Amino acid sequence: MRRRERLTGFFIIFILLAFSAYSNSMYVGGNITNLSDQSMVQSRNIEENRGEDSSEQSTVLDGKYSEDSDSLSSQMEIDNSANRDKAPQVKEEPPKSLTEQIKVHTVKSGETLWDIAHHYSLNIDSLIGANNISNMNSIRPGQEFKILPVRGILYRVSPGESLSDISDKFDISAETIKKDNNIADGSKLRVDQNIILRDVKPELTYQDRLDEKLMFPINTRITSPYGPRWGRMHYGVDFAAPMGSPIRAASSGRVVFSGWSGGYGKVVIIEHRKGLRTLYAHNSQLLVSERQTVDKGQVIARSGNTGNSTGPHLHFEVQINGRPENPLDYLHR
Repeated sequence: MRRRERLTGFFIIFILLAFSAYSNSMYVGGNITNLSDQSMVQSRNIEENRGEDSSEQSTVLDGKYSEDSDSLSSQMEIDNSANRDKAPQVKEEPPKSLTEQIKVHTVKSGETLWDIAHHYSLNIDSLIGANNISNMNSIRPGQEFKILPVRGILYRVSPGESLSDISDKFDISAETIKKDNNIADGSKLRVDQNIILRDVKPELTYQDRLDEKLMFPINTRITSPYGPRWGRMHYGVDFAAPMGSPIRAASSGRVVFSGWSGGYGKVVIIEHRKGLRTLYAHNSQLLVSERQTVDKGQVIARSGNTGNSTGPHLHFEVQINGRPENPLDYLHR
């Protein structure tokens, strides 16, 4: 009996000790030591570590992507710059000069000079200053007139003339002449170059033309008339003249040039009045000097073959308001 009671007591004590040991195993220093919980914690830690690694890897990848993007953008900018450099550069064309803007009007049946001038907002002076008009009251259908883009005159540079000479003569600034005619360097103005002088009026009026009568500078036959010749314009008439023949002034006036001028050879230019000049070219000898006054019929030169010439002859021009016109419209025997 006593023995059974002892065994029962020992068993109860064992159960109590076992339960106490199990309870202590649940918490050690406040930390969970249960195996299944430990597995859960370890799994959580692994996931957190994976998250940190993923975040770090993402940061690295993002940085690399950013670097690659910057590099790609830089490369594209370089390529675009290279393409821009290789692209053909379009040059801006300079504005057209006034002479390049000249139009040609063909006269219609019933039209008058005043009709044409009004149509283009010009005045009669501008038509006279650009065209050879021998009779204002008798223009014919099909006749062509140059139409200037502005009011003024069409002027051809004569031998011995400079930009400052023309500027002073017509009281127009040299800068205006250069700008209107696209002249970069005034010192390179060419003989026979056509320019437009803005707002300048003809010095020789239509009535002056009718009153003006010039004598023939030499009494020989005409070998080449005024007009188109050999694919270009011949601005005077050529007279046959054996070497050394006397050349006479077509009217009284003042010598404005006497000397050598390129294709003209030895040349004399006389101003008879404002807006009216005569030119005598290819001479062998010049007998007058600049600023000298001459009389009508006075011998001013001896014929020759100087300059661009195929044989001894006289090239004779009549210049009206700085522009050559047909001499036969002004010569009278």
